[in-house]
Amino acid sequence: MSTRMLIDQAAWNGDVDHLLKELDNNPTTLHAITLEGGESPLHITCFAGQVNLVGGFIEVRHDFSRELNQDGFTHLHIAAACGKAEIVKKLLKLLLASLDSVKWKTAQHETCLHLAVKNHQFEALQVLIQHLKQSNKEDYLNSKDIYGNIILHVVVSKKQFEVINFILNRQITSKENIELNALNNSGLTPLDMLLMFQSEAGDREIEEILILHYNKSDL
Repeated sequence: MSTRMLIDQAAWNGDVDHLLKELDNNPTTLHAITLEGGESPLHITCFAGQVNLVGGFIEVRHDFSRELNQDGFTHLHIAAACGKAEIVKKLLKLLLASLDSVKWKTAQHETCLHLAVKNHQFEALQVLIQHLKQSNKEDYLNSKDIYGNIILHVVVSKKQFEVINFILNRQITSKENIELNALNNSGLTPLDMLLMFQSEAGDREIEEILILHYNKSDL
């Protein structure tokens, strides 16, 4: 089995001792793997949910935090999309020197916030938003994907009632930091999207929440 395969397997299994042994025997391995492209060991670690290995990788190669896989995903993107909340916390703690990490985008211009919402990873989304609030970066909630959608567009389209309540909770986010009237590339606000595609009884409750906050934003 190649060194690359051994390291990837150790990353997937969370085998810290074996991984450290391989890196000690082949100190240039991580750099060589990066040049090969594809998934780095840290990408695999995040996907597998191996929290204990994440910090070790970042310490060995801090620039791992900005590396992309073939789909344009950083490690934070993968952790958010897979709902690995503890790894999201670990990465954010390690990346405090780079607060823009939450705004890094995929090839589809998706932030980790978009990915958490699209994959129904509420816990990971909570961690990310709380991090934005602590870092005074709540305006990142208005980052747009390739279709011009902010996360509120996505949440409404997916009818995620609990998430809408969370995002619009004044104790969580400040009203002036969320663009309720943000237009996507089709010229639609989040409320427009709901009204155009209403199909369920619960839609009425979402509509009432949005209208309530639209009215409050005018105060």
